Amino acid sequence: MSGLLTFLALLIAAGGFVIHYFGSKSSRGPVFEVREAGGWATLIATPAALPFRLTVVSMGLAIIPAWIVGGMIYARNPESSAAPIAGFLTWILAGVLIRQMWQGYHDHRRKVVREPLKVSTEGIRVGTTYIPADQVLSLVRSNAQDGRTVVIGGNGVAAGVGHMAAQTLSLLAGVSYTVEVDHLGQRTVLAGGLTDAQANAVATELARRLARF
Repeated sequence: MSGLLTFLALLIAAGGFVIHYFGSKSSRGPVFEVREAGGWATLIATPAALPFRLTVVSMGLAIIPAWIVGGMIYARNPESSAAPIAGFLTWILAGVLIRQMWQGYHDHRRKVVREPLKVSTEGIRVGTTYIPADQVLSLVRSNAQDGRTVVIGGNGVAAGVGHMAAQTLSLLAGVSYTVEVDHLGQRTVLAGGLTDAQANAVATELARRLARF
């Protein structure tokens, strides 16, 4: 019995690893790196990883489609070994898709920018947008999660859910810092989904390289 439990635990752990690896792969890369080429410096700040609990939630939600698929196969042929295999594969696939959906949603909320950020004494380039140095009014560091509220109250399950939501929001705030630039009445996001240290590094490097700062 203990051997079976160990096997199931290892199977779940392996499935969780696959779900996390493929569901959050957009968070991989250098924490902060500067590359020089042609008088321009490319600032690379990979968006910080989302809290691991989002992977755990994805694993839990993926049980529903896995149970449905496995149950349908079992109902057709109770003696077939395909039901648990199909259920497990469905769980992994659904878990990856759900985790990727979480990633996309929170990357949008965190104002993640995928275009390369370049800076020189001439100005700033982010993707196809070019901002001349003489148009830069200020660099702004902020947090994309500011202003979001979670109500904590009630008893039992309601209180537990509210407390967990507050904890998750706090964790998300720690990886939701942005660096933006004010120019000619506009504000453009240069980098987002960062830790405080990453945002500080990006802002410092931008200010150091712009001629007017």
